[in-house]
Amino acid sequence: MRRLTPFCFAVSALALLAATQPAAARIQCNGNFQMNPSGPIATPYCEEEQIARVAQTYGWKVTADEVHNNPLTKVYVCQNLGGDVRMKGSCGAYSPDNFGPH
Repeated sequence: MRRLTPFCFAVSALALLAATQPAAARIQCNGNFQMNPSGPIATPYCEEEQIARVAQTYGWKVTADEVHNNPLTKVYVCQNLGGDVRMKGSCGAYSPDNFGPH
């Protein structure tokens, strides 16, 4: 029978400990911006989170996962609610302001 060396035992214990710890690295959004140590950065992920949050304030039953995974959900929400000032940076070309004559 083979014996584990102290080094192998320590590596195995650390791997087990790391596997049982919850993931602490979660994306933190503030509106359309992802917060990081260097400062806020505009990201599509946070823009889509913002779209879902605004839609929920209107009573829509839409989740952030739906907006992330289904581009047509994003288009539909933006076309209907894109006039809201909170959606200006998130909806871009899908905003109703971009339709029709000016």
